[in-house]
Amino acid sequence: MLSLIKKAIPTSLKIQIRRVIDQIGLNRKIRAGAKSGIGFAKPNYLFKGAFFLPQDTIVDVGCGFDADFSVYMIKKFGVKTIGIDPTLKHKSSLAKISIESGGKFIHKEWAVSATDGKISFNESENNVSGSILGEHKNIKNGGVKKYEVESISLLNLPARLNLEKIKYIKLDLEGAEYELIEKIKKEDLEKYEQIFIEFHHHCVPRYSKEDTLRMARKIESFGFNSFSLDKHNFLFYR
Repeated sequence: MLSLIKKAIPTSLKIQIRRVIDQIGLNRKIRAGAKSGIGFAKPNYLFKGAFFLPQDTIVDVGCGFDADFSVYMIKKFGVKTIGIDPTLKHKSSLAKISIESGGKFIHKEWAVSATDGKISFNESENNVSGSILGEHKNIKNGGVKKYEVESISLLNLPARLNLEKIKYIKLDLEGAEYELIEKIKKEDLEKYEQIFIEFHHHCVPRYSKEDTLRMARKIESFGFNSFSLDKHNFLFYR
């Protein structure tokens, strides 16, 4: 009888039911994280919320044209934010956000990767996100502008930003996070207290979900706790 009922339900309704179930599960995980002081901001950002004070500076790598996470954190906590994004087509909109924030948001036209120095960046003309990886799905789809950008490693980033420590950094590296973590050493992260990483195994064919979990375990081995709602986006914190 149950199988007959399932067959009678239209596919569109099944999809809606699945979305509701998934959202209920996500809400439960968000509430569980909140008990440990972990905050959530749409669409996928995680942070240890009680940690932030107005004098704090957070670093938003791969902030995109709207710097949505930076804008959220400025409004919620009054912090200063540094958005790092090398994408030329985002430059004017990020300059506008800086003005509207009263200077609380600063844009740096850099990339963050495993490399210090000049690297090649692929700007997608048809998608918001570009990548230094030519195999990223946004780049393989065509409509690409390629140019050199300055890249800075996590080891040297605090000094370049004139920060003794980086209390929070968001890394949205569109696939470059894997090589960065493969090469990273424990001492490279000594000046970081919270690291949020968006992993992109869904965008780069050579990486899988197991690679993402392996990268997470490596960072945990450096003395970080971790929290994730989806085993896809991870917050690492001390």
